[in-house]
Amino acid sequence: MDQDADGARVGLLATQALLLSGDDVRIEVDVAPGAWLDVVETTGTVAYEGEAPSSWTVEATVGDGAVLTWAGKPFVVSDEIATHRRTRIRLHGTGKVLMQEKVVLGRAGQLGGDLSMSLEASDDTGPVQVEHLNLGQQARQMPGVFGNLRSMDTVTALGWTPEPTGEPEAGTTGPGETYFPLDRSGAALRWMGIGRFRDQLCDATFAAWREEAMRDYRHRHAERHLGQAEEETCHGEVDRGPAADAAAAAAGRPRAGTCCAP
Repeated sequence: MDQDADGARVGLLATQALLLSGDDVRIEVDVAPGAWLDVVETTGTVAYEGEAPSSWTVEATVGDGAVLTWAGKPFVVSDEIATHRRTRIRLHGTGKVLMQEKVVLGRAGQLGGDLSMSLEASDDTGPVQVEHLNLGQQARQMPGVFGNLRSMDTVTALGWTPEPTGEPEAGTTGPGETYFPLDRSGAALRWMGIGRFRDQLCDATFAAWREEAMRDYRHRHAERHLGQAEEETCHGEVDRGPAADAAAAAAGRPRAGTCCAP
């Protein structure tokens, strides 16, 4: 959908109906060090009814200095289906991940089948976030779990800890809105509601956090390119030019000049 020398925005489009009963969809993403990738889901996904369970798995590796952003569309769980949604993320160095997951239990007029979800994120040190949710029909009716709620929206940031864009009074956009700063570098914002999505909190938060992640990314890259231009100038490989000037301007530093080192 869009690209530059360091990354791309990629649309995710299903060419066949999914998730059908028995489907096992696996998406592997590898963002190279210093690159950026923005994944855009063009439509929602429906886990259709059937005897055989279905699953949706995302495995992502994000290199040092890289950024992965992924805004998910609603994942709808039909009646009479057991489905599992799994996300596994491995961060390296200063890599960052921002993901949004929307879940809807049941199509129109339905209560929804059995859903289980898991998120396993780690970096070079160890686990960053590990979460397992059992939203099966029996489990979600237990006190304090999900009750009659049908929608959940979660924005997860890993690799840095952004602040929430606002702190609405509890219950103003849905029965529950919660911001979780992780023990290590990361944060999660979760909204829960009844019926169709009326959440105006998580979408705005994802947009703000994505801008923050990309602003930091652009600044680091400008600094890196400026350093490379200065080094090349010092060695006489290239003269001062528009590339070095543009990198210096983006980094908020003076234009690169001739090297004074002996």
